[in-house]
Amino acid sequence: MIQRQLQQDRSGCGLACVAMLASIGYAQVRGLAQALGVGPKPYRYRAGAGSRTARDGYLTDARQLRRMLKLLGLRSEAEREVSDWDECDGDGIAAINYDAANDSWHWVVHLRDRNGACVLDPNARVRSERRTDFGRMRPVRFIPVSLEPR
Repeated sequence: MIQRQLQQDRSGCGLACVAMLASIGYAQVRGLAQALGVGPKPYRYRAGAGSRTARDGYLTDARQLRRMLKLLGLRSEAEREVSDWDECDGDGIAAINYDAANDSWHWVVHLRDRNGACVLDPNARVRSERRTDFGRMRPVRFIPVSLEPR
């Protein structure tokens, strides 16, 4: 059973999703990301009336997440655009709540089993272990992941 892990960096949601699916620690995935040159890098974000720069940026795209999954022995398919949770037809990583002002999104793990679907959200501010409040999360991209090892 996949366990929820919290992101330990401001923008480490993608790393936490890889850690959850690979059933390894966040620190291990962070080390892998650094070895692959994924971060940390400075990035700008809007805060209130202005913008700020942060240095703990592990901003990840689908290509980077898929590369890490592959190196950890998991198969994934190409990222695809989605507009509804029904289009996320299996297990994988979903990009939710796109923010056009910052050109950013939040990565979560989407799981589907015989009991239905749920989301494991790595954001520490989310209190529930498994989210089913799909109306509050707007999916925009989905990376299908096979949880069977290669």
